Amino acid sequence: MIRINLLASGAKARKAKPQYDVRAQVLLGVGVILIIVTGCWWYASTLDSEIEARQEEKREKESQVAQLKEQVKKVQDFEQKKKLLEDKNRIIDQLEQSRMGPVKVLDHVSQSIEPLKIWLTRLGVSSDTVELEGKALTNDDVVEFANNLRRTDYFAGINLQESKATVENKINVYQFRLTFRLKG
Repeated sequence: MIRINLLASGAKARKAKPQYDVRAQVLLGVGVILIIVTGCWWYASTLDSEIEARQEEKREKESQVAQLKEQVKKVQDFEQKKKLLEDKNRIIDQLEQSRMGPVKVLDHVSQSIEPLKIWLTRLGVSSDTVELEGKALTNDDVVEFANNLRRTDYFAGINLQESKATVENKINVYQFRLTFRLKG
């Protein structure tokens, strides 16, 4: 019988490939998969803790914003109350000045009338201008009254606009009209 050797031997013969253990390869694959899964789990837990920290920081910032909004509202309320009080004080000051204005005008006018035979029929005070109408027994009393007003330090620009003779209840009287400004 003839034998044929299919396996090469000698110098031309190739070395056989070593056989790997399948169990070792499976174990290595499972180990690599476990390492990858563990790494992914660790990275996911790290990201979760970062997300939780950011959410906590966000909640703290939102509470701070709410507190600041409340403080801003308090400040705005305070500013509104302050403005309201300033307006009230300004109005009170204006009322005090306007209350004292006519009183002082009447005081100085009455001091200028004292020795004369004059009576006033109308006195109008608007801001710093005073209009005065009255009657006198003589024209000299009207002129003296205007001069008395000029002597006070409270009035300026005294102008006798009109002085005319009329008859009232069979008595000769002089109707006059004066305008002047308040000083100061």
